[in-house]
Amino acid sequence: MNFEDYQYLFKFVLIGDQGVGKSCFLSQYVKGKFIQEYDPTIGLEFESKSIEFNDGVVVQNQLWDTSGSSQFMAIQKTFCQNAAGAIIFYKIDNKDSFKSLENWISILKQVSSDMIQIVIVATHQDLENQRQVQTQQGRNLADSLDAKFYEISNHDKDQIDGIINSLSYNVLRLVNSNKINPLNTQYGIKMSRQQEQQYTSQQDNTDENLIQQQSSPKRRGSDIKIEQNSFISSNKVTASPQRQQQQDKDQNEQNQQQNKSQFQLLFILLPILIAFGLYQILL
Repeated sequence: MNFEDYQYLFKFVLIGDQGVGKSCFLSQYVKGKFIQEYDPTIGLEFESKSIEFNDGVVVQNQLWDTSGSSQFMAIQKTFCQNAAGAIIFYKIDNKDSFKSLENWISILKQVSSDMIQIVIVATHQDLENQRQVQTQQGRNLADSLDAKFYEISNHDKDQIDGIINSLSYNVLRLVNSNKINPLNTQYGIKMSRQQEQQYTSQQDNTDENLIQQQSSPKRRGSDIKIEQNSFISSNKVTASPQRQQQQDKDQNEQNQQQNKSQFQLLFILLPILIAFGLYQILL
């Protein structure tokens, strides 16, 4: 597979306080390298990696690692916009990093679409003896957001790969089920030119079929009967004799009513016209 080619590109953002393991998570996923020494991110970092699903669809996952420092808040908000997914981090051995999730989630809700896929990741699982945040606390928070939840060690690359692959698959599933429009940039998705042409063509065909279905009359029993009779009688279907007689009777009554109204109007206007004529003569 040529990883320079892809059908879809998904934008994912990594957010959370400083020192929760975002950069190490990213390094393990893209490079397979565990970062031994903590080196805080300044501003943001960007990496990408392509994966191929069993059906041959190639997705390039584009990951943005934002700094957890409050001094880069403007950058964090900017790059959380138009994201397909967000991975929010905290450390199980740092309860303050867990409390900060409320703020990170608030930022995400302000700038992201309502279809963004969220994952809660608790790092430092290997530091169980220093745990300050219980597993159920993290799981309850994820459930309240309808999000996935994982407790991991950043030493475990397979687990990290599984998280990203699952997130990417969920976004792709939303596209395939037409729950999100990949042409709308707010969903954090970009298509290759060929895939975009194919998608547009499919949507046009779908819209055309829908219009045809809506414009086609429903075939009721009476419609079928008339079509069958048209092979015997003329193309124009006429009313039955009894119905025609009733229509003629109704029309005659309507004409009589109109004539009566006209006569009454003339009867009222005639004296007025005579009086007006005499008035002109006298002048």
